[in-house]
Amino acid sequence: MDFSAQMNIQKELTCPLCLDLLTEPLSLNCGHSFCQACITANNKEPVFALGGEHQCPVCQSRYQPYNLRPNPQLANIVKKLREVNTSSHQWQGGNVCEHHGESRLIFCKEDGKAICKLCVLSLEHQGHQTFPIEEVVKECQEKLQETLKKLTDEEQEAEKLEANISEERATWKHRMHTERQKILKGFDEMRGALDREERKELQKLEEDEVNVLDNLAAAKDQVAQQRQYMSELISDLQHQIRESTLDTLQDVINVIRRSESWTWKKPKIVSTKLKSAFQAPDLSRILQEFKELTEVQSYWGKMLQCLQITMFLSLFRSVVTIRSHDLSFMCLSQTRIHTRVPKCSTHL
Repeated sequence: MDFSAQMNIQKELTCPLCLDLLTEPLSLNCGHSFCQACITANNKEPVFALGGEHQCPVCQSRYQPYNLRPNPQLANIVKKLREVNTSSHQWQGGNVCEHHGESRLIFCKEDGKAICKLCVLSLEHQGHQTFPIEEVVKECQEKLQETLKKLTDEEQEAEKLEANISEERATWKHRMHTERQKILKGFDEMRGALDREERKELQKLEEDEVNVLDNLAAAKDQVAQQRQYMSELISDLQHQIRESTLDTLQDVINVIRRSESWTWKKPKIVSTKLKSAFQAPDLSRILQEFKELTEVQSYWGKMLQCLQITMFLSLFRSVVTIRSHDLSFMCLSQTRIHTRVPKCSTHL
């Protein structure tokens, strides 16, 4: 970077109030920047008919004190420029040869240090490459400026990248929150479905239990009644066997008839076998099938989007082609009309 370019940069980094490099710069919305102390002192001056507002000392645009904002990027650039200027002054000023008392205005490349014109003639530096100190300082300043620009650009790039990463991180967190809610909702629905199936299965089992128990209870009562009748009949038969006489012959005959007419009727008992035995579903297999189905749906959803885009582009090309043909036909028609007009005027 040459001297004029460096002066232009230094001018941009100069406070318009104190005409020195910016110190703790504050910037306005109009784009002008000032030292914090300078603009603060300027704001302490009386303000009349401005409703508490102040005017920019450069362009006179109005602003409120809270519009002043720190500019750390500008402060970093000023800091680096100060370091460059300090290094330049250190190289150029106050360099006196300790051996000859002459100003060290020559740079020895082999030894990497500044020497005076008498040192060049000495045996120590004989045959060495030497250059004017001004050229070396200028070259070093240019390299420093190039390095400063490179680092400044990289710093800005890093700042943008950091902002992009923060935005991507926020987007990812939001996406994960949405996915988490979807998972929770999905499993809540599955738990609800399982609870409904559980209640349904328990209700079926309770109905089967009630039906079988009622049937068994009725069968038990029927057996108990028949058993009681049989016990009475057995008791009568035993009595007639022990004490039968000619006088009780008719009673014996009646008992025999009752015994012969008696028929043991076994009650009809319903099957105690369950109509449908419960078998727990294989949740692992169901979840795997559901996952595969979701992946298939996602795949075909993407394919449908691509197909829609292809169809839209095809339709757009068709419309453009039709309009191009229409435009060509119109241009051709107008050309024919214009070519006929002179002929008509000639006949006239």
